Amino acid sequence: MQHQTERIGIRTRYDLFSRLLHWVIAAAMFYIMIVGYSLHFMPDERIFTFFSETNMSLALVMTPLMAIRFLWRFFRPSVPYGEMLKGHGKGLVHLLHEVFYLLIFVVLISGFLMLEKGFQIFGVIDFPRPVANLEVNRFFFVVHRCSCVALAGMIMLHLTAVIKHHYLEKNAILRRML
Repeated sequence: MQHQTERIGIRTRYDLFSRLLHWVIAAAMFYIMIVGYSLHFMPDERIFTFFSETNMSLALVMTPLMAIRFLWRFFRPSVPYGEMLKGHGKGLVHLLHEVFYLLIFVVLISGFLMLEKGFQIFGVIDFPRPVANLEVNRFFFVVHRCSCVALAGMIMLHLTAVIKHHYLEKNAILRRML
């Protein structure tokens, strides 16, 4: 059943493409981050290599999807917050989403720039090491680790805000992405 405000021309949900990108990227990023942290506890080299290369392959797919998602937000139909957010709160939400996008890009890009050797994309196509300078690779390793921690914090903040708005304040903010 169509929501009353959508019948009168006010959007209450993002378009299907935006919602699909959001959930595909969210699921993939959770997987990538969990596996990425888990790699530190995988002593078997064959298992480590499999999960490491699968992780890098997924990250490689996620990078253009994130670029598409970032660019699409400038073209997609607007979904107003209505009474859910006002004034400075709306500005803060916009700023935090910009930081969220930036952190995801930093994590993805630094993940490739830190590579000390190439890998096979899903075990099929060779992907060479983008930068063949060990000092640069090690610098981006540090950037990658720090940005992963910051992104994990941002994800927790995002989830906390969704829970607060949806369950405590009874706003329909979650419905916007469902």
